[in-house]
Amino acid sequence: MIDKSELIKYFLLEAEEHVNTLIEGTEELETKGYNKETIESLFRATHTLKGSASIVKFNKVATLSHRLEDLFEALLNEEINYENSLIYPIKQVINAIVGFVNEIHKTGEEKSELDEKVIKSIENILHKKQAFVEEYEPVAFKTFPVSNTVRVELEVIDHILTSLGETLVQKNTIMDKEKELLNIVEEIHNSGKKLLKEITDFSNRYYLSTQNKDEKVIDSFFVEFSDLEFDRYDEYHIFLRKIQEITNDITEGINSLFTFSENLSYHFKSLNKEINYLKDSLVEIRMIPISRLLHRLSEAVKDTAKAHGKIIEIEIKGAETKIDKPIFDSLYEPILHILRNAVQHGIEYPEERIRKGKDQTGHIQINLQKEGRYIVISIKDDGKGIDIDKVKQIAIQKKLIAPEYAPFVSKEEILSYIFAPGFSTAEEVDFQSGRGIGLNIVKTAISKLKGTIEVSSKLDKETTFVIKIPQSLTISNLLVFNSHNLDFAIPINYIEEILTLEDFPQAIIERKINHKNRIIPLKVFSEVFFSVNGKKIEKGFIIVFNFSGIRKGLIVEEILGHEEATVHSFGKFLEGLTQYLGYFICGKGSPRYVIDPLKLFEEEFIFTTALSEKIKEPFTYKGSVLIVDDSISVRKSLQSILEDKKLKVYTAKDGAEALNLIEKEKIDLVVTDLEMPIMHGYELISRVRKDPRFKDLPIIVLTSRGTKKHEEKAIALGADGYIVKPFDEKAIQEQILNRLIYSELR
Repeated sequence: MIDKSELIKYFLLEAEEHVNTLIEGTEELETKGYNKETIESLFRATHTLKGSASIVKFNKVATLSHRLEDLFEALLNEEINYENSLIYPIKQVINAIVGFVNEIHKTGEEKSELDEKVIKSIENILHKKQAFVEEYEPVAFKTFPVSNTVRVELEVIDHILTSLGETLVQKNTIMDKEKELLNIVEEIHNSGKKLLKEITDFSNRYYLSTQNKDEKVIDSFFVEFSDLEFDRYDEYHIFLRKIQEITNDITEGINSLFTFSENLSYHFKSLNKEINYLKDSLVEIRMIPISRLLHRLSEAVKDTAKAHGKIIEIEIKGAETKIDKPIFDSLYEPILHILRNAVQHGIEYPEERIRKGKDQTGHIQINLQKEGRYIVISIKDDGKGIDIDKVKQIAIQKKLIAPEYAPFVSKEEILSYIFAPGFSTAEEVDFQSGRGIGLNIVKTAISKLKGTIEVSSKLDKETTFVIKIPQSLTISNLLVFNSHNLDFAIPINYIEEILTLEDFPQAIIERKINHKNRIIPLKVFSEVFFSVNGKKIEKGFIIVFNFSGIRKGLIVEEILGHEEATVHSFGKFLEGLTQYLGYFICGKGSPRYVIDPLKLFEEEFIFTTALSEKIKEPFTYKGSVLIVDDSISVRKSLQSILEDKKLKVYTAKDGAEALNLIEKEKIDLVVTDLEMPIMHGYELISRVRKDPRFKDLPIIVLTSRGTKKHEEKAIALGADGYIVKPFDEKAIQEQILNRLIYSELR
């Protein structure tokens, strides 16, 4: 269950936006007079603010917002004629709201008493059906607390990150050009040094040589001087002297060019630093503390333990670590599955733990730490552990390991087979802990995030799962290599180490190496990706991959280095090329193809194949619900309640976004507000009911409009239920969960 402090944070974020809308709209009315669009904007702001405040139980803000909402509605319906004297009571109510929001910002509570006079002033206007016409004094708005946060649509961030990807391409181009410039400068510098040396040596040999004595002096200036009284230079000596002067000028120019290139290189490095800082800052915008996910999971796992009669404690370290939102959304299921496996099949019952000399309380430790651009999540329990011999026996039975090869397989590689699809069931083997059930689903989910998962265990002591995932999926870290004059890249997160081929002279012949007491099978990249073997490889590198504990090696000819880039998909025309993750444009303007290492070794990993939907039972949801509401507080609160009931929850902020989700996802029930921007709830219900595919899709209206008129219109359009805000869990149980169960039975 999401705690109240989280809801308050969302409320304050939302309240700032809506109160600013009220202030700006009221000032516009005061200066420009009545405008229907302005009144509608004020009405929507008060309506949403009322709903948000009700959810977090800030009843005073909700009451004030409700009264303003009624006033703006009366103006829209022309039940009251607008006069500028209305500004006075409106400002009083807004200032009262700002006062309470300030208190909530500082203390988390509404501590002051509600000024009944402010409420009465609005109620009198509504009751008398006329504007406030008495004399009034000017009212200034109270200062609103400045928030250090802003709300930004993910789509906007994605656009910025796409532009950043193009900037990275330009940066790579500049860096490549810089290398070319430095090479040119170095060549000129070396050539200049050689020229200067040759000229100097030549000059030293001939510059001071005297003329042939038999030659006559033509220049009349030399007539009265002897050879010892004045050095005589012919045209040869003069030419030599000019060459030396020109060479000195060239040398000076080369030194200036060298200095310029050094300064330019310094500025390029500064630019690179700033771009990296910009990239990290933009990616940080999409980052979410993983604590939000883990604390929610902890509550669900504790419920599982209680249902099984077990006592557990969950310790979380490093919860302040942040991850990209798409990764955050995708980690829920695999981590939940690992934790539930730990509770159901790993941690013993209290009496059994006492017999083994353990504390009756089972302990689960979740440690998170950042390693470079990756996040490492370690999940450790002190339960039964995994029986390695049993795993090996089943792997042999399923022909995953050849019997003659089994004695040489490492312990960690044996454990990796628990990720194979259908590797075990509770009836076949329990590994002393029952692990293995559905773990292929976990492996598949982590692989989609370009991550890895490994497991280690000590029988009757502990089991540890280690997940390593990129902190962000926006920018990929790639190792670039060359083969057959084409550049390729491969994600660094799968790479454990890089070896030189010269250290393993039999590698090409035997197609395997013995490294760190492991036998690592090898593939030659050029043989896999090209129709002919080409030239014999004598020099090159072995890239060692770690796939959940199983090591594989890839022989490549030349490694060009590391690069950061945004990987683009090939599009529909080339979507059949599954061995590639996509491509990116390098600094020279040519494409580099990004290899999917999992596909490269796919035939050797039975467990990388995605399971059919039928095998997904271990964490199949009871159903899926779409929440449609323009208030983030309402969406978050309802999402928390429904997810605790084991439901998959989708959210949308308006009807248009909801229609897209209904088209793309399998939705079992829709919960929608009525008053939303872009597309309101009535139009959403109408459009859904007109589509034959969704004619039986249950729709529940969740609104603050409690009148019979609103309810009858919603039901007439096709709504199946009607809940009035603020709601409680009992109403959710009766209307949503029961409706979902009834729908499934049909």
